[in-house]
Amino acid sequence: MFAQNWNPIELFKRGEIATMLEGHYWNYNKNKSYRVGQITIGFVKINPKEDFWLLFHIGKVTRDLNVLNGVGYEYQELHEYKKYSGRLIIKFKNKAQAMIRNAESVINDCYVHQILPDIFENEVFPGYEKVHISWEEMKRVLEKDSWKAALQNQKGIYLITDKSSGKMYVGSACGKEMIFGC
Repeated sequence: MFAQNWNPIELFKRGEIATMLEGHYWNYNKNKSYRVGQITIGFVKINPKEDFWLLFHIGKVTRDLNVLNGVGYEYQELHEYKKYSGRLIIKFKNKAQAMIRNAESVINDCYVHQILPDIFENEVFPGYEKVHISWEEMKRVLEKDSWKAALQNQKGIYLITDKSSGKMYVGSACGKEMIFGC
């Protein structure tokens, strides 16, 4: 969770890395998260229902700001690993509530799943039966060519749910732009 966002992969997709780094270098009320000189590795869960995590940062703590309940550290990004940020996906089943973990305690449970050829965007259309996205994500993905092509070539019936009220709207798409035109 970063900045009250329960799905922080959306922050990554929108390019809000600074917000993610604030969360990464946050100190909680009672315990300090890191020590000066320590290497930190930041992963964000790609999908809340799956165990795949995307690397978004590797850095080294350079200064302890002695702040609790706030951003507590200055850091230096380790540029030799930058080429893997947004591309390295690991598989890891998180069995603890702790936001910060010591590498020795989890390293044997982490597996490299994939190194993407380019930065993760989740722009590939997943198939009609798997589209369950928020309004914010919909606004972003409708700019992607694979989504446009899929939605401009399909007639259908669709459901929109207002999460705050629970009200549902069922619609039919059969016009010139098909579902994309709705």
